[in-house]
Amino acid sequence: MPGKKLNPEELAEFDNQLRTMLAVLNGDIKNLESETFSENSRSNVSAEDVGSELSAVELSLDLLERDENTVREIMEALDRIPAGLFGVCSVCETQIKKTRLKYMPHARNCIECQRSAEENGDF
Repeated sequence: MPGKKLNPEELAEFDNQLRTMLAVLNGDIKNLESETFSENSRSNVSAEDVGSELSAVELSLDLLERDENTVREIMEALDRIPAGLFGVCSVCETQIKKTRLKYMPHARNCIECQRSAEENGDF
């Protein structure tokens, strides 16, 4: 069952929520980049700790990639608001339920289409 069309007040709330998320993620990305690529963090590493340091850098790079993907998804969601496409599933073109948008405001797909995409490896 598709969700109900969003009114202007709800769209404004989602716009605000997305912008807040974007600010937090941009701060996280700056901190991760600073920690990952700082010369001081690697200069004091002993030969015995190189493996641990490499694992930590790999984890930080994975987190950076995830955060950057989420930033891209948020920017796309913000673009969908003025286009009148925010909250519309990109696959089946039905309204995404408000409960889904509440917890994942940058969602492109309704939960049914997202599950289907994940099961088929299309996400």
